[in-house]
Amino acid sequence: MNSRALRTASEGVNLPFMRTTLHPTPPPLSVEPMTRSILFEGLFVHGVKRDSYFEAELRKVGFDRDDLLPQYPMSLFRKCLDIACRCFYPGLTVEEGRRRLGHQFVQGFARTVLGGAVSAGVPLVGPVRFLKKFPEHLRFDTSPISVNAVQVNERQFRLDFRASVDLSPFFLQGVVEEGLRLTRVVPSIRVVRHSPISFTLHVTW
Repeated sequence: MNSRALRTASEGVNLPFMRTTLHPTPPPLSVEPMTRSILFEGLFVHGVKRDSYFEAELRKVGFDRDDLLPQYPMSLFRKCLDIACRCFYPGLTVEEGRRRLGHQFVQGFARTVLGGAVSAGVPLVGPVRFLKKFPEHLRFDTSPISVNAVQVNERQFRLDFRASVDLSPFFLQGVVEEGLRLTRVVPSIRVVRHSPISFTLHVTW
């Protein structure tokens, strides 16, 4: 194989929610898992409403919506997600707050340059193809997430998640729900958590 072919084979693939490679190498334990800024931009810039107190709290932990960086630590996203829950959904459980923030991420992602192009085509994809492709959407740059999509029957899927970081199953539940609504179906999703780093979403519509 020539050098050009090798270079082409190693290049990343553009995916709807994140830009990454199909088979990333797990980082050393000492390396902080990172993610592209589109995750932050979709939710904290375009997804939630502007609020001075909220934005000040985000700056305290290291995120400034008016000065985006190319990538951020995954641990920072979890901190910002908790702040958003407290600010926007103080009367709800953490689980329900995170689920609604998942909805808002998809809505905000559609307002980004990348997301606008992607979201326009989602209604044409349909729920089955959307869910089959979903494992590719959730691969983070230096913190690979293993997602196995299993079609149980015509209108039922099982999404098995496992990762090297503590995930929020309820945020991802909201992401999947809102994504499926773009395919013009009304989903019902049940969360079964197995450990801090593994869970299953049971999806029907």
